[in-house]
Amino acid sequence: MHSIYFSALFSLLEKLGISEQQLLNNTGLMAVDTRSDVNFTAKQLNTLCANALQLSNDMQLGLKVGSLFDLPSQGIFGYALMTSSTVGDALKLLVRYNRAILPSIHIELKSKAGRTELLTQGGHLPIELDRFYCELVYAAILNSRHILFDIPTTNFKLELDYPAPNDATLYEKIFGPNILFNSNRRSLSFNDESLAAAISTANPLTQDILQRECDRLLPIESHRGIVTARVQHELLQSGSEFPTCATMAKRLHMSESTLQRHLIKEGCRFQQLLDKVRYRLASEYLAGTALPVSEISCLLGFSDTANFRRSFKRWSDETPSQYRDRGR
Repeated sequence: MHSIYFSALFSLLEKLGISEQQLLNNTGLMAVDTRSDVNFTAKQLNTLCANALQLSNDMQLGLKVGSLFDLPSQGIFGYALMTSSTVGDALKLLVRYNRAILPSIHIELKSKAGRTELLTQGGHLPIELDRFYCELVYAAILNSRHILFDIPTTNFKLELDYPAPNDATLYEKIFGPNILFNSNRRSLSFNDESLAAAISTANPLTQDILQRECDRLLPIESHRGIVTARVQHELLQSGSEFPTCATMAKRLHMSESTLQRHLIKEGCRFQQLLDKVRYRLASEYLAGTALPVSEISCLLGFSDTANFRRSFKRWSDETPSQYRDRGR
C-alpha cells in the first residue's frame, strides 16, 4: 500500500522537474517497483520522503501530501476506519494499524479533561522528517472529515511544538484558526462529543470482516522485504489456485532463479511464504467459520484432505479439528 506515498509525492514534485528516479534515489527501488500495490520497508519509505523534502526544499510538503489523502486511498485499512461505528472507534483503529500505514512514527490516543488527543512522535527520525510525517497524518485526518465528522459540530484543536512559519496560510486553510504553535506538545485533539458522533458509512458486519482481514495482513504489511511483500500480496489474491514459484516469477516479470535469489536475500523461500499464507487462511477459516475441513482443504488448493491435515499438523502441532475445538 505504500506506493500511494510515492504517487502523491511524485504528483507534487513532477511539477518542479524532478524525475521518478531522483525521488527513489538510495531506496534500492526502480520506478517499475511502484506500479503495483506493494510495501516499502520503513527505511525505504523514510529515504523516499527525505529525498522529497530535500529535492523540493518545502517544509510544508507533509501538509500538501496529507491533503491528497483520504480514507479510501488507504485501501482496506481506510475502509475499516470508514465502517467504524463512531469517530472515536475509527481513531482507535488508526492507532491499531499505525505501523502498517506509517511504520516509522508512533501514534497514540490520550484522554484529558473532556478531550482526546491524537499524539504523533518519531523521535528517532531527523527533525524535518518527523515534522513531515506529523503534518501528513493531521492533514489526512482533516481531509477525511467529510466522511468522519459532522463539520458544523466538530470541535478540534491543533497544537504544534515548533514556531509558526512566516506564511501560515496553508495551515489555516487546512485546520482553520484553531492552531497553537510553540506548544509543549504535538497533538490534534477533539472534544468527547465529536468522538461520540456516528459515522454515516458505519457498517458493523462489514467492519468486522475488514478488521479481521487487516489483522491478518499486519505481519505482511510490516515485512522488511519488498519482493517478499509482493509475493505475499499475489498469494493472498490467488483464491484457491495458488501459483507455483515459476508462475509467480512470470507475474513479477523476472526469472524463477532471480525471484528465488531475491527471496533468499530477504531471508525466506517461496514455499515458506506459501505455507505461511495457507496457515493464516486455514486458521481463520477454522476459527471463524463452520466450513467442513474438506472444504477448507479445497479452498487452500490441497489435492486431498489428508494432505491438508498433515500440513496443518506440521504448521501448528495440532490437527485442524483440535485447533477448531480449542478455539471453541
